[in-house]
Amino acid sequence: MIKDSKEFDAIIKANLIKFDDVPADSFGYEINDRKYDNYYTFNSFEAFKADMKEAYPQHYKKYDDGKGGELDEKMGRYGLMPPKMASVASSSRFCYLALRDVAGIEFEKECKIKGITGTAPQLDGYIEQDFCNVFLEVKCHEFFDSHKLIMKNKYLTHFKENNIFLDIASNAIEGEEEFTAPLSLFGIDKETSHFDVKQFICHLLGIAANTGEKPAKLVYMFFIPDVENEQTKKEIKEFFDLLQGEIKSIFTSEPIVKFCKENNISLSAIAEKSKTMETLTTENTVVLF
Repeated sequence: MIKDSKEFDAIIKANLIKFDDVPADSFGYEINDRKYDNYYTFNSFEAFKADMKEAYPQHYKKYDDGKGGELDEKMGRYGLMPPKMASVASSSRFCYLALRDVAGIEFEKECKIKGITGTAPQLDGYIEQDFCNVFLEVKCHEFFDSHKLIMKNKYLTHFKENNIFLDIASNAIEGEEEFTAPLSLFGIDKETSHFDVKQFICHLLGIAANTGEKPAKLVYMFFIPDVENEQTKKEIKEFFDLLQGEIKSIFTSEPIVKFCKENNISLSAIAEKSKTMETLTTENTVVLF
């Protein structure tokens, strides 16, 4: 069984070498006396950035100015880390490659929540349409993480004042910095989930605060690498079946259905299934919800 994100990243890298003819020496970002095998090298990533800046200057500016710091080296647990977008499994890289030619697409969309301080939710993509505002949250290997529903107490006042997510708020303890709510409120019978419910709630709050009277749609997009090895293919399918089950439980849970109905938000989840990250089409799209 694929046990973690590193193994999943290695599958993506192997497909790039085999099907996109990317030279093996294009990988291995070296920084801080460490080598990151599942990242493009410094020179390869600089070439990627240069191509984006020339061909899609409007997208380059959004990533360069964005609060996510997708293009920059950053401090991490072991010192300076490679840019997030240099990873073969970067969700922002996937988002850009899949959607860069979509008319009106805006990457790194900030959605501030009224009354909530700190960094505002950052949606990976946004498309303003005449009949609906579409927000996109893109994931690649993040679903291998395990998440609990832990929220800062600053959301408590927001929930109560706006009469929303009161079942979650009931788990808060006054004076504490944060509180944990059971995932059973969202149909998950475990202590942790692969789908990040806390981030999902923050995205919904941000969308509700920034879409006005127009209906909104939140679309989650995942990447399923299409592989030839039958055992690996089976393991990838098993994992996505598990993820799809979580998504269905969460999206159809009472608190989410109620909030979305009151704020005119619809939900969808799709995946691009292809050998490597490419333009999203009807042919390579799999509907998860």
